[in-house]
Amino acid sequence: MEANTKGNKSEDRMLDNSKQDSVSSKDDSQHIQNGRHTWAKKTEYVLSAVGYCVGLGNIWRFPYVCMRNGGGAFLIPFVLSLFVCALPVFSLEAVLGQFLGKSAWHAWCICPLFKGIGISMNMLCVMLTWYYSTILAWCLIYLFNSFKSPLPWMRCDRSWNSPNCIAADKQYYGKDNGLTTSLLNASHSTAAATAKVNATTLLLGNETITDVFTILASSGNATEAVEKVSSTKEFWLHSVLEITEGLHDLGGLPWHTTVALIVANIIVFFGIIKGIHSSGKVVYITATLPYLLLTVMLILGCTLPGAGDGVLFYIRPDFSKLLILQTWVEAAIQVFYSLGPAWGGLITMASYNKFNNNCMRDSILLTIACEGTSIYGGFAIFTILGHMAYNAGVPITDFAKSGPGLAFIVYPQAVSYLPIPQLWGFLFFLMLFTLGLDSQFTNVETILTTLADVWPKFVCRWRKTISVLVMVTFTLAGLFFASRGGIYFFTLMDWYIAAFTLLPQATLECVIVAWIYGSDKFCSDIELMTGRKVPFIFVYAWKYITPFLLMILFAITLAFYKPPSYENYIYPMEAQLGGWLFAIAPFSAIVVVAIIQLRKQEGSLAERFKKACRPTTQWVPALTEIREKYFNNPEITSLNDIDIQHRFQV
Repeated sequence: MEANTKGNKSEDRMLDNSKQDSVSSKDDSQHIQNGRHTWAKKTEYVLSAVGYCVGLGNIWRFPYVCMRNGGGAFLIPFVLSLFVCALPVFSLEAVLGQFLGKSAWHAWCICPLFKGIGISMNMLCVMLTWYYSTILAWCLIYLFNSFKSPLPWMRCDRSWNSPNCIAADKQYYGKDNGLTTSLLNASHSTAAATAKVNATTLLLGNETITDVFTILASSGNATEAVEKVSSTKEFWLHSVLEITEGLHDLGGLPWHTTVALIVANIIVFFGIIKGIHSSGKVVYITATLPYLLLTVMLILGCTLPGAGDGVLFYIRPDFSKLLILQTWVEAAIQVFYSLGPAWGGLITMASYNKFNNNCMRDSILLTIACEGTSIYGGFAIFTILGHMAYNAGVPITDFAKSGPGLAFIVYPQAVSYLPIPQLWGFLFFLMLFTLGLDSQFTNVETILTTLADVWPKFVCRWRKTISVLVMVTFTLAGLFFASRGGIYFFTLMDWYIAAFTLLPQATLECVIVAWIYGSDKFCSDIELMTGRKVPFIFVYAWKYITPFLLMILFAITLAFYKPPSYENYIYPMEAQLGGWLFAIAPFSAIVVVAIIQLRKQEGSLAERFKKACRPTTQWVPALTEIREKYFNNPEITSLNDIDIQHRFQV
């Protein structure tokens, strides 16, 4: 009896297991399209896209750009640029990825002549991933130091401080900061002492921050000039970076930066270890946490004295700025670069969508949400800066700067003025880390997706091993930027790569889709997916408005080009040439592939161009069941002006 009972129980377990396996396999099949996985839920795509688009630039650049260009009035060119410059490219790439269900490497089979764009996007993505991990490492260093009491960047008694160091909360004239008192005590009855503070600018990346003060104390005929440097700046330069004199001196690897870089890449690895199955779940935390932290910072910041002045300074409109060309240029550049088109990430994420997803509606909502985050984050930042200016008794313009200067010098200094500075430091750098982490997830996933599309069976079998090898490679390569002289190479890469490749590449994308492939055919493809007609404004944007504006921006970028510099270091000519090589390399892939494609064709040069511009047989809907409808649709055939059998190259 017991044996029979055990046998029955074991049979029941086997039946239950088989049922569970069949259910799980059924669930998996629901998330597979043409042999390729899709997002388990629409929410995963939305959060991944938000995490990718909402990056560090939304926090450390937008508030400053907005304030400098008219405050609330800046929102007018900002919103216009959003809809006529960034949204069309965003939606175009989302359509390409979703329709084909492939990465950026294959997406440009829509026009084989320019298939090199896919290679260019992957080259850009590799370069970005290479040095982006360094920012994550810096965030981790500050995050770890936020637990210390007192905060290490608030004092001048550390080993890395110089005799000219001035504590973070004593840098400015103001209320009880001790600086004014010390200068007044230095005066003598026989000779009046005067003090003058001259602000100089420190170039960080391509942004400036006011940080160094020269205090001139005159007594009689004797004049003494002493350059005072804030403790936050010395912590950044001499403790975090341990900076050398220039490119010629790498100076070895600081242990803390090395460890932080390894930890950052390990976290990224566990986020992408199972592809979108893991990253799609992680973004529920990493994409939403920055909003929670921003809200907490905003609520706490609003309770501080001077916060209202900071907010008013941020949003006060100056409509005269709208008459200046620079305002409109900076609005367009800020929108375009913060959304992240032309890197390949948007195509990659959209390629995992279900075929009938309304990607056009998603594009509109995502661009509004992502750029709305920039505005929202500005309120949180300027409540803190307002309080800092209130305590220091100086204008907010002394603190309202952008770029790495805000993240790693100005904000740590602002923390010094706040109650429980450890809490504020933890919140801010945790927010920065999660913002960067989401972007890095997509960067790495773009590379891995390309490998999976090129060698599907091999990568599917060895996914984890390949992920390990990729992350180990980026970690070892990233040590170059983690070295003591790495900041000079970091600045050089960041200066050239994005500025001189993305704009012409995005322009070319619009020309290919709207003019070579044809806007009518492209709209038919969208209607095939969504069942909805494309608003005519998108067609006009793809054909005329967006490519024209992007070329204008590119021309202005070239016209106002300035060679890179960092601190007082001026890059030598050979370094600038190296930067130009990094900038040109991705775009040169487009030219090389175009030449190869033309050589493959037969006939006259005009005939070769015509053949090389036709979509290949790979340009088919991702959903297998819809392909017959796609081939037999008479509307599509008439739009081609050619027989359906000649639509594709054989």
